[in-house]
Amino acid sequence: MIDVLIVGGGPAGLTLAILLTRAGLTVRVVEARDTPQEHSRAIGLHPPAVDVLHAAGIAKEAIASGVPIRRGLGLSSGRRIAALDFDVLTGRHPFILSLPQATTTELLTARLRELDPQALLVGHALTTFRQDDRGIHATMTGRPAPITARYLVGADGVGSTVRPLAGLPFAGSLYPDHYVMGDYPDTTGFGATAALLLHPEGIVESFPLPGGLRRWVAWHRPADATTLPSLIERRTGYRVDPDAATMHSRFRCSHRAVAQMVHGRVILIGDAAHEISPIGGQGMALGLLDAAALAPLLTRAGTKGSTPADLLAAFSRDRLRAAARAGRQAHLNMALGRPLPRVLDQVRAAAITAVARSKPLTDAVAHRFTMSRGFR
Repeated sequence: MIDVLIVGGGPAGLTLAILLTRAGLTVRVVEARDTPQEHSRAIGLHPPAVDVLHAAGIAKEAIASGVPIRRGLGLSSGRRIAALDFDVLTGRHPFILSLPQATTTELLTARLRELDPQALLVGHALTTFRQDDRGIHATMTGRPAPITARYLVGADGVGSTVRPLAGLPFAGSLYPDHYVMGDYPDTTGFGATAALLLHPEGIVESFPLPGGLRRWVAWHRPADATTLPSLIERRTGYRVDPDAATMHSRFRCSHRAVAQMVHGRVILIGDAAHEISPIGGQGMALGLLDAAALAPLLTRAGTKGSTPADLLAAFSRDRLRAAARAGRQAHLNMALGRPLPRVLDQVRAAAITAVARSKPLTDAVAHRFTMSRGFR
C-alpha cells in the first residue's frame, strides 16, 4: 500500500506530490497525457502561490524563467486612470509571476522525478476505484494490477474523472461573457507592467510573458468575426503582428464548485473542486494553495495511518471559502470590463480615477488583486 495516489499531473497534483514526498510519504501521480501540453491559458502565479513553489523547491528556477509583475496600469481612451504598485506587499515574493503553466508543470515534474523517479506514472488514466476502511483500491488503463493507497486525491481539473466516480456534484453557472486570447511579440513598451485597457466595446487585458511576448485578452461578442489583432488596434491603438501569434484561443467563463472537497478517503483539489473565471488569473494559485494546505494533513495520515475527519472537513470548508472569495473577485473583474454605452464608460473611468487617488484604497486593491490576504 502506498500513502497517497494523486490523479492529475498538473501544478496542483505535482506540488502536492513533492510536498508529501519530501515529508517521507510514498506517492504515485497518475497522468493520462503521455506528452505535456504545449500551450498554456494559465500564466499568473500570485505571491502566496510563489511561496508554495518555494516550499516545493522550485521558486528560484520559476522566477528566473518568468516575468515578475510589480505594477499594473488602468487605461481608458489612451489615458492612464489608475496604477497599482505591488511594492506595498509584504512577504518573500511581492509580485505576480507571469509564467506559462506548461513551464510551471515542467519545473515541478523535474523536481518530483529528482525526489522519486518512480512517483510519476504518465500515459495512464484512472478507470474506477472503491474505498473501504483501510484505503482506496484503484484501477487504471495500462496497469494490470490495481493500486492500493491510504488516500486518493483528484487533481485532474475541471473535467475530473475522480469527481463523478466519487459521486460529488459540480454545481454552478456559466457566465455570459466570451473572450478571445492570444500571445504576440510585445509592441507596447509596457515592459514588465500589466495593463487593463477599458473601452466601451469591452475590456482588453495585456500581460507580459517570458521571451519578449505579451498575452492579450479581449471581451468579445460571439457573433463578431473581428480578429483579435483588429480588436486590439481598434480599442487600444496598439498593433500586433497577426502572423506572429504563438497561441490563440476563445473561451467562456464558469463558476462551479463541489459542496465538499472530501468524501471519505477521496479528496479533490484545484479545478476539480472549484472552477472560477480565469479573469484575474487566480485559478492556478488556488490549486497550489489547496495542495499546501492538504499536505500536512496527509503527512499526518502517513505517520498515524489516517487523518481525523474533522481536520479534513475544516480543510474543505476553508478552501471552498477561499475559492468563493476568488470567484467573487473574478466576477467583479468581469463586471468592470463589460461593454458600456460611451457615457457610462466615462462614468466608470471617472469612478476608477477617484478610487486611484486614495492610497489606502489602492493598497487594499493591490492586496486583493494579488491574493496577498485571505486566500491561504
